[in-house]
Amino acid sequence: MNSPDSNARSNATLALRAMGTNGVAWLVQTLEHRDSIVKKPFLWAAPKLPLWVRRSFLRSFKPFDATAGRLAAVRALAMIGTNAPVQPLVNTLRDPERQISAEAAATLAQCGGRVVPELIHALKDRDENVRSMACYALGLIGSAASAATPALIERLTDSNPNIALQAADALGRIGRPTVPALSESLRNPDHRIRTQAARVLGRLGPQAKDSAPALIQAIQDEQGAGRQTAVEALGNVWPFSPEAVTALAAALKDEEANVRVKAAHGLACANRLANSAIPALIASLNDPAPPVRGEAARALGNMGPAAAAAAPSLRELLKDDDASVRAAAQEALKQTEREAAQPPGSAQ
Repeated sequence: MNSPDSNARSNATLALRAMGTNGVAWLVQTLEHRDSIVKKPFLWAAPKLPLWVRRSFLRSFKPFDATAGRLAAVRALAMIGTNAPVQPLVNTLRDPERQISAEAAATLAQCGGRVVPELIHALKDRDENVRSMACYALGLIGSAASAATPALIERLTDSNPNIALQAADALGRIGRPTVPALSESLRNPDHRIRTQAARVLGRLGPQAKDSAPALIQAIQDEQGAGRQTAVEALGNVWPFSPEAVTALAAALKDEEANVRVKAAHGLACANRLANSAIPALIASLNDPAPPVRGEAARALGNMGPAAAAAAPSLRELLKDDDASVRAAAQEALKQTEREAAQPPGSAQ
């Protein structure tokens, strides 16, 4: 399976398919092979040793290609598919070679939902590589791994930041089945879980529509990062309801500039359904933060003629010190005036 010869790999694949599960026991044994501790010293000294010494040594201490053998064994088990042995592959998640553990995780994912309980257990392993690979495998399984949602949410506070990010990615890949638990997690006492839960919901977009009420509540989070991710997520998930528009308009007054930017962006996404927020957006054209002023201008431009009252403030913004703000104001005026000038029923 590791041969550089494509014909050899092809023949090995055919042989494995013909063998079915008959070769599993040998493959499982191969997963446990490790090179002798004398490998590195031997390779260092080999060029200086007589040929007969090298041959004798190799006969005594084979295999020196245990890593390649383990990789080939994992790939062979992958060929077996859903009948691959679960526990040996779970054990292989702790293999010191990252490529081997990653291929073991991918092979486990092929087995689908039946391996989820073992992977949930692996999420609590002391070995960081095992936890990491378990997240990877669960993400590959997707929606069939929904039972792992609570365990993955726990990993959002993993001591290794990369694993926390992998857990968030896995939750996103599982998708819609995670929405109820993630919505509940927006009230978790740990701000890291609240923030990551909001971030995952935001990535899910409209399929996480049911989380909108919880996100609206989360906009009141005591942590600035929590409010920012909640506002951003609401804008991505469902900014179209009157309740969402009201919450986003209120967030335009947040003490954190990043929150105010995300609020204006969410209202821009809501487009003309956010007309009730026009007064708040006009007030935001005077915000001390240039990104907020620019995003508020874009939101008003999206509302077309309904935002006609913003025209004087937008014209004032054409004198803004920030070039991007001036450009946003000019585009907003152009959109509003063009649409207002068109007779009813004309083409856009």
